[in-house]
Amino acid sequence: MEMFQSSTVARFSIAIVISSLITSATFSPLVFHLTRSVPVVRARPQAAVVLPPSISGIYPDPEPCRGNCSWVHDPSIVYDDNKYWRFTTSGNIAISTSRFLQGPWKYQGALLHNGTSIHLRDDQDIWAPSIVKRDETWYCHYSVSFIGSQHSEIGVATSTSLSPGSWTDHGAIGLPQNSRYNLIDPFVFQESRDSPAYFTFGSYWSGIQQIEMNNHDELLAWGGDERDIRTIISNTTANFAVQEGAIVYKNEEFFYVFFSVGQCCRRDFELALPGDEYHIVVCRAERIIGPYFDREGRNCLTQNGGTTVLASHGDMYAPGGQGVMLDPKSERTVVYYHYGKSGGLGWWSGGKG
Repeated sequence: MEMFQSSTVARFSIAIVISSLITSATFSPLVFHLTRSVPVVRARPQAAVVLPPSISGIYPDPEPCRGNCSWVHDPSIVYDDNKYWRFTTSGNIAISTSRFLQGPWKYQGALLHNGTSIHLRDDQDIWAPSIVKRDETWYCHYSVSFIGSQHSEIGVATSTSLSPGSWTDHGAIGLPQNSRYNLIDPFVFQESRDSPAYFTFGSYWSGIQQIEMNNHDELLAWGGDERDIRTIISNTTANFAVQEGAIVYKNEEFFYVFFSVGQCCRRDFELALPGDEYHIVVCRAERIIGPYFDREGRNCLTQNGGTTVLASHGDMYAPGGQGVMLDPKSERTVVYYHYGKSGGLGWWSGGKG
């Protein structure tokens, strides 16, 4: 990861929000307008949880994060062995751990100590790791690309633990190149052990793509047909046409797709123009394959739908690269993301844009 010093650009940090933004009763809470959080799975009160976010306009301010919290991009967080594990872009996939979501986070090492076996160009980077466990194996899907490039690949590594040094790189999973999408930002969702897995990726070119995978072998090497790749999210309106970093989260009977829209980073290392900066958008559906709709009822594939749930405000610039998890300790839904802190120093050469 290269860093550039400038007083006019922002430093990426990680943030968490314990939020009641996901509900099956109404879509309105997806605007982050509530001032206190409530459990979305169990209704009983919880002790020793992160305090609810303060409100700045309609968007919450980030919760505190201690320890290794700066220069963090595209976080993926899982809980195992009584601690949280965080995997992030660059540094051959940086691994950090903490006993608490708020930190202190401690850097543990690189997931791919010797880098990836995928070689596209000498100045490539490894982006957007996504961690999932199937049976006794952990899978880390990742992107290999360069800022502004559509020549990308999605690879995978596996481990029986999460520790640095335990991972085996398997290289590219074999998704086909196509001019309508970019092979970045992988995410795996499986509702139950016996149900198919759904692999979401893309795209920065033309919407968010999805594939159904019927066995674990396809998580390592996909053998399907290009015609099986379907677009589930697309928006062509100005300042909205760039969509990437999608994740799927289910709450009760609805499936939610959270994704990032706009410019997270630029090759000239300047800030995005007002209105073009990164922000987080959501659509939801009754079936994982869609159709997805926004809060106003617009189709998120055919009618340019999408509801913004978090955008720049106050000291927060360009939030994105989000993840959503049910925290096993607090039993609350947690949204985490990176953002640029206004007035900070430095920028990324490894971000997508």
